Amino acid sequence: MCKLTAGILFAGGGGDTEGAIAAGYKPQWAIENNPYAAAVYRKRFPSVQLIEQDITTLTNEFIRSLYSVDIIIGGSPCPDFSLAGKRTGIEGTRGQLFFEFVRFLEILQPPAFLWEQVSAVLSSGEGLDYIKIIDALLQVGYLGTWQVRNGNRHVPQNRERLFCVGIHRRYQSDSA
Repeated sequence: MCKLTAGILFAGGGGDTEGAIAAGYKPQWAIENNPYAAAVYRKRFPSVQLIEQDITTLTNEFIRSLYSVDIIIGGSPCPDFSLAGKRTGIEGTRGQLFFEFVRFLEILQPPAFLWEQVSAVLSSGEGLDYIKIIDALLQVGYLGTWQVRNGNRHVPQNRERLFCVGIHRRYQSDSA
């Protein structure tokens, strides 16, 4: 049986990897900079190639050398978008990391992506940040949709998250 493959950005302790596996994907590689999260990830998913490096230091050549995957999954850090944070949005140091997600999409051009973020990203920058996010995804060839879902089904707290799913233009039917 052929399994679809996934690459995981901002891997943390492996929540997105666990979700990818549950959805039938075989994670090939993951990137995580935090040493504590990486230690948890290595223990939970020893068969996944874990790249423990600051994503901003990875060269385009290195990214091209990664195993080609069917989907890139990740949620860039949320403090700059969060209502509990400084609300610096897409201009903040962590908010800028979204563009690393886009860089991976542009270089690897997988058929699909899943990007997860706090729902407050929709109101960040008076709503203009999300327009910039969608525009960046369109610029690299992806069309998609989004939905806010409460993750309280999986964790004992209300945790509203935005899920943005996209497909590269070359995989879309003209009849759609």
